[in-house]
Amino acid sequence: MNAETPEPPRRLTRAEAVLAARRRSFCIVLEDAHDPHNVSAVLRTCEALGIQDVHLVAELEDETILNPKVTIGAHRWLTVHRHTGAEAAIAALRAAGYRILVSHLDPEARLLPDLPATERAAYVFGNERSGVTDRWLAAADATFRIPTSGFSGSLNLSVAVALTVYDRLLGRPGARLPAGDLEDSEKAALRAAWYAELGRGNPERQSEYADWLARPVDPRPSFGIDRRRRSAPKAAPPEPPT
Repeated sequence: MNAETPEPPRRLTRAEAVLAARRRSFCIVLEDAHDPHNVSAVLRTCEALGIQDVHLVAELEDETILNPKVTIGAHRWLTVHRHTGAEAAIAALRAAGYRILVSHLDPEARLLPDLPATERAAYVFGNERSGVTDRWLAAADATFRIPTSGFSGSLNLSVAVALTVYDRLLGRPGARLPAGDLEDSEKAALRAAWYAELGRGNPERQSEYADWLARPVDPRPSFGIDRRRRSAPKAAPPEPPT
């Protein structure tokens, strides 16, 4: 980078690396999940593994309060969709082109690893106590279950989601986290929101970050490594006297 082009702030290079890895080819749907800890843990898992969209569905007005000690701010970088009722959520998912795959503890449900991992799909999880409602089962393109072999026939909600996301992304021999799949327009919308969030509470920083929206920032896949402050390699120890 030459002297006329300033070095972009580290926060923005990190944001661009995260943005380049973001995915919308599948999303997570939670129906009537009542435990704020579980919902918060799901958001943190999705954000950490690059899933951009989480849908929260409630039959009545959604009053889910996130636990900031669990999310560690993950919700700030996600697109969280809130729906009142299954019908509205199903319509939105269909409009976005998702197949609907519903987690269901039933012998007829397919094992998760047997489902194609490359299809555009919404993975739906029900209430911690009673599972999904019949409306989701009627709308499902397929039902699935996570294989287990213990006396406990079910898993904690947040654990089930984490295993599902991991299986979809990394559950194949030699798999690595895939590249992102956002359109340029989707990246631009998230970039504007993220840059504003990164500068929140500091007007000078907000103005600086807004200026960078018009300039390309190199997405360095360093994830927290400050290359400018990397220490020089240590000198090799002297050889012992002969």
